[in-house]
Amino acid sequence: MLNPETKYLAVLGSPIKQSLSPLIQNYWFKQQKLNCAYLSFEVAPKNLKSVIDSLKMLGFVGFNLTVPHKTEIMQYLDFIDKPAKAIGGVNTVAIREGKFYGYNTDYSGLEADLASKNIGIKNKNVFIYGAGGASRAVIYTCKHGGAKNIFLANRTYKNAVTLAKKFHIQPITQDETDDYLAKADIIFNASLCGLELSDFLPFDIYQIKKTTFIYDLICKPRTPFVRLAKKRHLNFDTGEGMLVHQGAQAFKIWFDAVVDIKGAKKLIKIKQGPSLVGVI
Repeated sequence: MLNPETKYLAVLGSPIKQSLSPLIQNYWFKQQKLNCAYLSFEVAPKNLKSVIDSLKMLGFVGFNLTVPHKTEIMQYLDFIDKPAKAIGGVNTVAIREGKFYGYNTDYSGLEADLASKNIGIKNKNVFIYGAGGASRAVIYTCKHGGAKNIFLANRTYKNAVTLAKKFHIQPITQDETDDYLAKADIIFNASLCGLELSDFLPFDIYQIKKTTFIYDLICKPRTPFVRLAKKRHLNFDTGEGMLVHQGAQAFKIWFDAVVDIKGAKKLIKIKQGPSLVGVI
């Protein structure tokens, strides 16, 4: 029950209705008997600065950021850790003594999830779709994991070029997509494609290896990328594991405590309904 001693945290984004962070963070608070509450706020980019200043004034412990704020937030922070600087994005902020401390737990959450599933990146050809904040963390993870080649595609090609230059990887035009998808050992969807039921696959795939693994960062049981995996009988996974692991690491930053990973994953599966994740 909320009272004057309750400590608050939040996730900020636009759109925000799809966020599962309140579900898992409040689950962990209850488990650990912490007098805390985790909220979600729809925040337009133009209001980001005023909102985070308000959170500080209200005594919030910290907050997470999702699209489109992960890069924009960096100009307002007092401290940014090295991985977040290298990635160019922050998804976790701690508020300590009136100062904002920024971290990126997306990449480390993805690393932890891939490791838990024995999915290796080393010497693999990786195809990433999307050039936003989430893709930055995926690229960093793949480079850190020793990927052989990283190919980057995006609906707006110039955005792919800009991001590819930052990380010294190869941008792919729409016309080149099929050729590079055919070479891919792992395909990551780091775009917003799949958030809405009406979304469709942003490219046609005529050739794809039977051993290709598809990892969709969208935390939904049925997306265009999942449907592709089903159609081609490919191994695949969706973003629940990454979400839980990055949330667990954010929790550790805020409270220096270890949380129940398995319980949070189970909670998400219940919320999402029957899961399609796995080998089809």
